[in-house]
Amino acid sequence: MLSILNAYIVRRTALFISIVVLAIGGLLLIMGIADELSRRASENYGVWDALIYKLSGLPSEIYQYIGPMVLLGTLISVAGMAKNNELVIVQLASTSAVALLFRLMLPGLILLPLVFCIGEWVGPQLRQQAELVRAIKLDRQLPTLSGEWYQDNQWIINVDFVSPERDIRGLTVFEMSSENDLLTVLYAPQARPINQGWELLEGRRVDFKDQQVIHSDFDRYLWQPDNFNADLLGLLSQRSYRLTLPQVWQQMQFSQQQRQVDPELALAFWNRMWFPIIYLGMLFLALIFSFGSFRQRTLGDAAFKGVALAIAIQLVTETSASLLLVVGLSAPYAALLPPMVFFIGTVLAIRHRL
Repeated sequence: MLSILNAYIVRRTALFISIVVLAIGGLLLIMGIADELSRRASENYGVWDALIYKLSGLPSEIYQYIGPMVLLGTLISVAGMAKNNELVIVQLASTSAVALLFRLMLPGLILLPLVFCIGEWVGPQLRQQAELVRAIKLDRQLPTLSGEWYQDNQWIINVDFVSPERDIRGLTVFEMSSENDLLTVLYAPQARPINQGWELLEGRRVDFKDQQVIHSDFDRYLWQPDNFNADLLGLLSQRSYRLTLPQVWQQMQFSQQQRQVDPELALAFWNRMWFPIIYLGMLFLALIFSFGSFRQRTLGDAAFKGVALAIAIQLVTETSASLLLVVGLSAPYAALLPPMVFFIGTVLAIRHRL
């Protein structure tokens, strides 16, 4: 009986969540296609191209609002059972309040790993590929880097310009000893990626040995740094929201190696890392608005208030994390504190309801 009841709740809630996601996703898709065609339509970029581009980016767009979407689907499902007195049967079949909450939240909990995987890995990869295809269709350049300095262990690196193909125009490399003495300077007007290193073309090398300066020219020189490669340059030229979570971690680790940690990048990583806490808080918030009598209030009223509060909370938690970072809290804790406050608040509220 319990397995049949669980299956019924999972099917019912999953159906409503799917309807909400399809409805809002469809609206985002239509509006996105209209925007693309109004600004970028050409002979090489038509309706089909805009449709493919927006479909590829749709998982990432939905992921931004997936918390309120799951909240709305769960709220409609559980509130509907409460209105039809089905929730009484679920309560009688549950051995405790914790068992009741787990049974009602089970559909959302099952979705959590899938949602997190799509939002943090599949979605960004699809979006990166879509950006590449659109740039080719519109004959536009991809994001590039110019005039940047990097450090990779003993190497100090300066690049004049990085092309969309990840070729470097104007590469200067300074090799330092453990005592910070200058050992070698490499300069090449052009460098192209090869394996995990670089092929420097028609450049010059200067060695500092025993109080002597030795100059030499080369037609081709293979330089093999520890971490500085074409894949990393591709990540550094992208904004963090377009990258997968492992790619953002790699970007953040490289910035730490240079002793130039970007606090905004670290905050973006930890905000995404703590997403499950916000997600669970949204499930509890859905149950808060689902319990109680519906004789003097409508299901639509509860759904509207729940979604409005969910969107407001999502905005407040993101803003609060930035403010905590400004006042001096480290990025992991600045990103963790607002979601934890929200989560604990919903747990206490649902406990009071029960």
